[in-house]
Amino acid sequence: MTNPWVSASPRTRGSAAAVVAVVVLVATLLIGMVIGRSSATVPAVPTAVTPTVVVQEPDASPLPVVGAVLTADQPLTVFRAGEALSNDRARAAGYRVVDTDIDRRGLAQVLAETFGVDGTIVAETSGDWRVGSANGPSIVVSGDAQASWLFSDPTVGDLGRVPAREAALETARGLLGDLGVDLTGVDWQVDAATPRTTVIAWQTIKEQRTQLAWRVSIGRRGAITAVSGFAGTLQPMPGYPVLGAADAVRRSTQPGWSAFGPTPFMEGPAASDDPGEPGSPFTATSPTLGGRSVAVATVRELVAIDAELGLAEFKQPSGEILILPAYLLIANDGSSWSLLAISSAYVKFQAPPTPVVSSSIRSN
Repeated sequence: MTNPWVSASPRTRGSAAAVVAVVVLVATLLIGMVIGRSSATVPAVPTAVTPTVVVQEPDASPLPVVGAVLTADQPLTVFRAGEALSNDRARAAGYRVVDTDIDRRGLAQVLAETFGVDGTIVAETSGDWRVGSANGPSIVVSGDAQASWLFSDPTVGDLGRVPAREAALETARGLLGDLGVDLTGVDWQVDAATPRTTVIAWQTIKEQRTQLAWRVSIGRRGAITAVSGFAGTLQPMPGYPVLGAADAVRRSTQPGWSAFGPTPFMEGPAASDDPGEPGSPFTATSPTLGGRSVAVATVRELVAIDAELGLAEFKQPSGEILILPAYLLIANDGSSWSLLAISSAYVKFQAPPTPVVSSSIRSN
């Protein structure tokens, strides 16, 4: 597939005809971002307050992420496959987000013209391209593997009426449509807040939300305060051999395989609100053996009792985003977990990069 950002050329602003030409150019160029329902991870849109989420499909959740880093307050979890867990092998498609030959400077130029951001396009050491100022309207095109981009305007005032959900949704639909985004099958979400409302257009695969989305933040009087997007394309990779669920669970207990799950997706029923008798850590006693304290670790043992083959997002060490066949496991405590399902032949372990040691440190 040819990516139109390879040959993106700058346009000068001026007459009304030139502005129309820019809009047509943007719609033409950005169509490469949505062919095959392409998408990429986008930066968070800044908001002044925690929004009240209003979702058109309350039960819809984005695809899980496998290999997520667990927080310190989560106990170590050990899985085993339940006796009734299916072990049927299969083949399934995966996807990857690619940025082949994207002209990031050209993308920054077109976005600056589209949103009316003045200034010189500057290349940063991180690989990003930036135009505008830190205290005014700006465009940032990221050097990440998805060519994420963000327009923001902190100068937009907070005076006037907050847009209604329906009006905000209509504004976002019109803007993203003008940018060439294919809105067919997009799953919409409106986060209503004061003084701005954020409309999220979730990328879907087989009618399920991914972690990938377009975001439009709208302030008072309908002013656009931020828009985020991407220029990467979603490339299908059909025919992955898939392990049976029971084999995938057993594989996850082997050294190193926890990097691919099971990863928490949804916790089980909440524990009772009654904390019981309060205890003091200074009066707690460790178990003993022969008069010696025994070391204690908190380990949660779960049994995978059901599994459904679907998809999950996985981030490569290079930053590339993959969406791969994965199991959604249901544990015996009601919690849900994601687990990579592809054959071991399509998994590779590599050592972390060796840190660079300066000569002054070596000499000491």
